[in-house]
Amino acid sequence: MSYSTGQSTPQVGRSGGVTASGREAVESSDQELAQSVRDGDTEAFGVLFLRHRNAATRLASMYADDAHTVQDFVAEAFSRVLQALRSGGGPSSSFRSYLLKVLRNVVAEWGRNAGRQVYVPDVSPYEMEYAESAGCEALKNYEYGLVIEALTSLSERWRTVLWCTVVQSQQPAALANMMGASPNGVAALAYRAKEGLRQAYLSVHLDQRRCPGQCSYFVSRLAAFSRGRLGERASEEVRLHVKGCDSCGDLYQEVNELNQFFRV
Repeated sequence: MSYSTGQSTPQVGRSGGVTASGREAVESSDQELAQSVRDGDTEAFGVLFLRHRNAATRLASMYADDAHTVQDFVAEAFSRVLQALRSGGGPSSSFRSYLLKVLRNVVAEWGRNAGRQVYVPDVSPYEMEYAESAGCEALKNYEYGLVIEALTSLSERWRTVLWCTVVQSQQPAALANMMGASPNGVAALAYRAKEGLRQAYLSVHLDQRRCPGQCSYFVSRLAAFSRGRLGERASEEVRLHVKGCDSCGDLYQEVNELNQFFRV
């Protein structure tokens, strides 16, 4: 079902690139660009669009069956953000987080108009948890869209315990009856769910990378291997492959760098 917004996707230059007068803006931070848009620089918004379009498209594609509807979702979200900035509002910190929140609202409205209930998770609380350990500078490169994809891949039970413990800061004892487990059992469940989210994010990240067909078996195990969650025999198997394969060695290094975002 198409969700027509009446908006066209923002355009940047004739060929989709940044024009000469906007090259300086490419080096600016999101916050600087957002302020430039507030000051009337429309081309600065084009840079923001190019910078965050892929993350928005990934999220939108999880809720639409066709490319046209995905484009409508993304265009409407960017249009609303542009209107907010022109009015002097808009994001005060993370542009991408703000954009994806707007996009979630667009998807939810589409679901209501279509007479459907659409579950659109808000992962910003999880992002904040990682921000505490990673630092804001490191988080600038964090792929929020991938976090959303990773979160939605978890079981409903894991998402529930994450919501209650991370977002609502509830203690395991208070969740025992609802989760049908002892306080210690809830604590263990929360631990497994957090670790599951970390591994899911790493797996989703690896899914975005091309690798030789013969390496797919090992790439599918890199997330668990990097987190120390493979058995001894499987770990040795992956270790030997990574040591002798330049492609997988590079991917393993990537995953190890991403692991720095997570608490141990």
